[in-house]
Amino acid sequence: MYFLTGLTAIVVGSVMPQLLSFYEVSYTVGGQLIFVGAMGFLVGVLITSWLNNRFPPKPLLAIAASIIAFAQFGILALPPLPVVMILYFINSIGSSSIGIVVATLFLEVFTGRQAVAMSYLEVSFGLGAFSMPLLASTFIALDIWRFLFLITAVLAVFLAVLSTRISISQNGTDSSARPLDASGAGKQIPLTPGRKMLTLVLFGLAIFLYGGLEGSLNNFMSSIFMNYLHLVAYYASVSVGIFWASMVIGRALTGVIIRKVTYKKYLLTNICGAILSLILFILLKNVLLGYFFVATLGLMLSGIYSITLVFANFSIPNSAHLVTPVISGLCGLGMALLPAFTGFSLDHAGMAATLWYIVAIACFYLTFLILINRIRGERSFTFFPRVSRKKLRARSF
Repeated sequence: MYFLTGLTAIVVGSVMPQLLSFYEVSYTVGGQLIFVGAMGFLVGVLITSWLNNRFPPKPLLAIAASIIAFAQFGILALPPLPVVMILYFINSIGSSSIGIVVATLFLEVFTGRQAVAMSYLEVSFGLGAFSMPLLASTFIALDIWRFLFLITAVLAVFLAVLSTRISISQNGTDSSARPLDASGAGKQIPLTPGRKMLTLVLFGLAIFLYGGLEGSLNNFMSSIFMNYLHLVAYYASVSVGIFWASMVIGRALTGVIIRKVTYKKYLLTNICGAILSLILFILLKNVLLGYFFVATLGLMLSGIYSITLVFANFSIPNSAHLVTPVISGLCGLGMALLPAFTGFSLDHAGMAATLWYIVAIACFYLTFLILINRIRGERSFTFFPRVSRKKLRARSF
């Protein structure tokens, strides 16, 4: 199921230049298309959050996959642009519904190993998002790019049927002896209701920014390579494949890393690495190095969404049915608003200014993350463990 959401999340971005050229519209309209899709994602989060407390997961998953199939078959016909926007809105409702149902199940079942479990779940999403640009590159070169929507539609029909036949259990929790997360709450102080609300707000703002960051990169990566590094379309679309290949690798590694590294240190280290990769991409402006920094960017961003979601649930315990929809919804809202502004910026401010705007999004995420750690009573981030003065004096002799 998550593989399907990965495919549908990236299919429009993979052929964005071709869609805009077919309809003879600007990047501003492309940003509006992404906005419409992300608003559909947000609506899907709100609807599914209500349904998820009242109905079992199997029918919800079957309906969501059927919605995706309907929308993808519709886009395949390349109807008038307003119809495409409506269909993309509907498609995003289905995608978000699958995400909410599956993520809530994982967070409730895999107690103590939520980050490990979510990282592996995100791998399946990443495999879908990685496969689509590779297919897109071939289909664009053959000038049959519209048939990408046929692939996603047929897969959605298959999964809609399959979801009615699989067995899903919501009873009990995971009690295996496999390694737990190294959540490392350590010195976290108990949060008052007011601090819990403030913490949730800051997590919401942080994930809103991350949604905008990933959404801008997902949907405009090909355009960035075409206009900033002057590559032809099918070579530019490879950059999206490289980005998602590194995302898949990073998400697979996250399941191992998070057993040894705390949520806080993981997120702070990775967002700093992402900021550095973006800055070097902008300053060096080289095709080969551009591919390399896109790969490092994918590695750094790979686990940020899932670990932020788990970190929020860990910081505000016993609230998965509240925290998960809020985080997912605000991530979707970020994917709506900020990429829309990215498209507008590409048309009116130019590529270089837009890239620095994307860097600024990442920097604000870092700022909110530091504030969250302050509220939780944690010390500021350090790469190296603190050494007591007594031990330091002993080492000097």
